[in-house]
Amino acid sequence: MAKITLDGREIDAPDGAPLVEVIKNSGTFISNLCYIDGRPPYAGCRTCIVEIEGVRGQPLSCTARVEGGMIVRTETPALKSTRQAVLSLILSYHSDRCLTCHRVVKCKPGDTCLRDDVVTHRCLTCSKNYRCELQTTCEMLEMAGYEPWDGDTRTYYTTPQPPPDQANPFLEFDPQMCIICTRCVRACDELRHTGAITLAGRGYSTRIEFGQGGAVDESNCDFCGACIDVCPTATLMEHPNKWGATQTERWVATTCTQCSVGCSISLGTKRGRGVIVRPDTTANPVSRDQLCVRGRFHYDAVKNNQRLQTPLIRRNDGQEAATWDEALEFAAAGLSQVREEHGPRAIGFLASPLATNEENYLVSKIARVIVGTNNVDSSAGPVARAAAEAIRAAFGSEVLPADMTRLAKSKTILVVAQDLESSHNVACLRIKDAAVYNGAKVVVVSPVWGELNDFAEVWIQPKPGEGAAVLAALDAALDAALAGLDAALSDSTTSSETTGEAPAVPSSPDDPLKKAIEILRAAADRNEDAHPLSIVYAPVHYGAQHAREVTAILANIAITCAGENAAEAFFVLPQEANVWGMRDTGGAPDLLPGYRRAGDGAAHEDMERRWGAPFPTGDGLTFEGMVGEGKLKALVVMNDNPLMLAPDRPRVRAALDALDLLVVIDSLPTDTAQLGHIVLADVSPWGKEGTTTSADRQVLRLDPAAAPQGEARQGWRILSDLGARLAERLNPGEIRIRYQSASEIMDEIAQIIPLYANATYQQMDSGARQAIDGLGPTKAERQAVLAKAPENGGGFRLTATRSLYISYEGAAIHSPDADKLHREEHVALNTAEASSLAIAEGDLVAIRNDRGELRVKAHLTDGVALGTAHVPLYYDGGAVGALFDPDAPVAAVDIVRM
Repeated sequence: MAKITLDGREIDAPDGAPLVEVIKNSGTFISNLCYIDGRPPYAGCRTCIVEIEGVRGQPLSCTARVEGGMIVRTETPALKSTRQAVLSLILSYHSDRCLTCHRVVKCKPGDTCLRDDVVTHRCLTCSKNYRCELQTTCEMLEMAGYEPWDGDTRTYYTTPQPPPDQANPFLEFDPQMCIICTRCVRACDELRHTGAITLAGRGYSTRIEFGQGGAVDESNCDFCGACIDVCPTATLMEHPNKWGATQTERWVATTCTQCSVGCSISLGTKRGRGVIVRPDTTANPVSRDQLCVRGRFHYDAVKNNQRLQTPLIRRNDGQEAATWDEALEFAAAGLSQVREEHGPRAIGFLASPLATNEENYLVSKIARVIVGTNNVDSSAGPVARAAAEAIRAAFGSEVLPADMTRLAKSKTILVVAQDLESSHNVACLRIKDAAVYNGAKVVVVSPVWGELNDFAEVWIQPKPGEGAAVLAALDAALDAALAGLDAALSDSTTSSETTGEAPAVPSSPDDPLKKAIEILRAAADRNEDAHPLSIVYAPVHYGAQHAREVTAILANIAITCAGENAAEAFFVLPQEANVWGMRDTGGAPDLLPGYRRAGDGAAHEDMERRWGAPFPTGDGLTFEGMVGEGKLKALVVMNDNPLMLAPDRPRVRAALDALDLLVVIDSLPTDTAQLGHIVLADVSPWGKEGTTTSADRQVLRLDPAAAPQGEARQGWRILSDLGARLAERLNPGEIRIRYQSASEIMDEIAQIIPLYANATYQQMDSGARQAIDGLGPTKAERQAVLAKAPENGGGFRLTATRSLYISYEGAAIHSPDADKLHREEHVALNTAEASSLAIAEGDLVAIRNDRGELRVKAHLTDGVALGTAHVPLYYDGGAVGALFDPDAPVAAVDIVRM
C-alpha cells in the first residue's frame, strides 16, 4: 500500500493502482465518461484530469498510477474550467436540455416541459433520467444553462439524427444519445470477446454501429447486456421495463438459476416484481461483472398472471381452485391411503435441480422418515448419477475440488460439450478469457459448431453419439505417446487400459485429433507453458451410459495430464442449476444426505439417530424404475417437469396417467402440473428463499426478490406443512418437520451434512465465499472404459441441447415467446445434405421415428456434420424429447420436406 494526499486528505491506496479508481473509491467525485473499471484506459473523454504536484499540466487520472507520496488535487478553478470546456465539446452533438436545463430541480415527476418548443429531448422524456452519468457530470460541473448554438439552430439539430433501434425484445439502441465514449465497443470486445459493436465513420461522422450497420438483432450480438452496464447515457438500454426501472424500490442480491454456473445477480424490484437485473460482483467470483441473456432478461419471460395463483384440486375432470388447508389435507389423506393400501414403496418423490437445497433436503427427509420409502430421484437423475459414478470410481468421491476461477488462468483447456456457449455462457466466457489474455490452447470436442470454436486451436467434430469413442481414441493415443516417460506419473496414479472401438489416430499432422494429442501431451509432460490444465464436460440431458463413458475417459485424460492434481482440473457442468446440490442433500434413491449410502448399515443407523425415526434400508426406485416398472401408485413432484425434461415422453405420460395420485409443487402450469390431482402453488424462482449449489460446489444464496404471486407459498413451507400433516396421520415418531424459515432448514443441513458445515445463512451473510470442503478425492485412478460408437443406420442422428435464447419457464407453459427472438425455432441441417433432399432455408420439415413426429422449420448451416440434425432442447415445450430413447444421447430419425 502507498500513502497519497488527495485534496488535502491522506489516504492509503494500492501501489500502482489506476488513480481514477482510487479517487472514486475514496468517495470523491471525478468525471470518467470513457473509463471502464478494471480495463486499460481509453483516455478519450479527457474529463478525468487532475493536478499532481511535480507533474506538468493536467494529467489524466485514468492513465496515472498511484505512487507513494503523491499529492493530488481534483478540484481547482483551472481544472473546473478545462473540464467545462471539454464537456461543452461533448454536448455540442448531444441533446442538451436533458442535461443542462436550469429548471431541472423545480420539475416534479410527470411534469411536461412547455418552455422550450425547439427541444424534443428533455429529462422527463428520457428513461435514464437520474441514472445518467453524463447528467451527473453536467450537474457536478455546474453546466446548467449551457446552450450550444450554431447560428439560430442548436448544434445538435444541424445534423439529421439516426432513428433508434427498438426492434428486438432485449436491447434498445438510440444513437442520438451517444457521446462516442466507446465503452460499449470495448466492453463487447474486451469483456465479452464478441465484437458485435464497432466504430464507423471518421471525424464528426464517427458513430457506433452493430455488425455492418444494420439492426441489432441482425448482428452477432448475443444480448448479454454488458454494453448496457457500461453505457453512460441512454444510448443502450434494456427494452423490457425500460420505464419501470427508473423508479426501482429496492435491489436484492441473489443467484441466477438458469444453469449450473450460478452467476450472482442484483435484481431491482418495483411493487414486488423484478424490473431490472444487473451483475452482482460480490458473491460468485466466476461471473463477476458478466451475465448472459438468460440471466439478465429471462426474469421477465413469464408474467405473474401466467403462474399458478392458488392450490388446485382435480374435480369433475378438471382442476379447481382450493384453499391451502383443503389442498394439503387432500394430499396428505391421498398419500396416507396409498401407503395403507399398497405400502410405502408404492409412493415416489421427485426432487429437482430447479429446487433449492432446502427443498430437496425436505423431499428426502419426508420420503424416507415419514412415508418410509427411498424412492427419491429426479428426471435429471439418470445422467447425473452416471457422471457421478464415473467420478467416484476415478477419484474416490464425486465431490471434486475444482474451482471455476481456474478456467481463466488455464493454459490448456479441453472442452467436451454440445455448445458450451449456449448451455453455460459465462463459463464459456472464462475460457475465452484464457485464450485471449492467457494464451491458452483450447481443444473443443463437439458435434455442432459453437462460438467457442473461434477461440480454439482444434475443433474435433465427432458425429452425435460418437464422442465417447473419439475421446477413447484420444486417450489411448495420448497414453501410448507417453509410454516412454519416466515413472513420475505412474508413481502417483494407478493405470489401467482404456479400450473401445474408436477411430484410428491419423498420421496427418493437420488432423484435429493429431493436433489435440500434441497439445495435451505438452500438459502431460508437465510443460509449464501448458499448465494449469482444465478439462470441462457439459453432459446433455439424455444418454446416461454415454455420460458415464465420457466422464470416465475425461477423468483418465485428466489423470494422465495432471496426476495427483487431476481432480482440481476436472469440471463436470450439469445443464440445470442445482444438480449437485440435489445429490448433496439426498435427492437420489441410493444416497442419504451427505453422500451416505442408503445401503450402508452404519450410515443408516447414524441418520436414524439424527432424524429421530427409523426408515428403510437399501436403494429405492430410480426415475427409470418409477416410470418403467408400473409399481408406483402415487408420486410427489417438487419443481420437476418429467413430461418436458425426460426422454420418451409417451412412456412418461403413460406412467403419470396410471397413478392413483399425483401431487405437483410448482409455480407454473406445466404439462406435468396439468396432470396433477393436487397442484400446490410455489413461488417463482425470483421469489424463492434458500440456497443453490453451483457446478464447482459454491453454496449460493437465493434471496426472495419478487413477491409471491396470488396465494403462492415458498416451496420449503409447502413441504414442511405437507410433511407435518403426513406425520400426524402416519405417526412415524417424534421428528422435526415444521420449520419457520429456510435458514432453520439450512442450520439442520449444516449439522447433518459435513459438506455444508460452513454454509449457514449467518456465515453466508458475511459475504465470504462458501466453497464446500470435505469428502474430497482420495485417489486418482484410471478406469477401463469400453466406448462403442453407435451403429451406422439410415437417416439422421438427432441431437438436442440447451439454447441460449429459449427460456425454460416460457417453454414449460408453451409460450409463443419462449424464444423472444424466434432465432432458434428450427432444426439445423447440413447445407449440402439439405440440398440433396430439396430442403431450402425456412422449409417446414417433419422429423420422424417410431416414437413420434416433430414439425419444424429448417435452418441450413455448415456447423453440423453430414447425417446430423440438431433441435434446441426446449423448442415447443421440449417436444423433441418424445423422439429419444431413455438411454441414448441421440435419436435415429428420418427428415422429410412437408
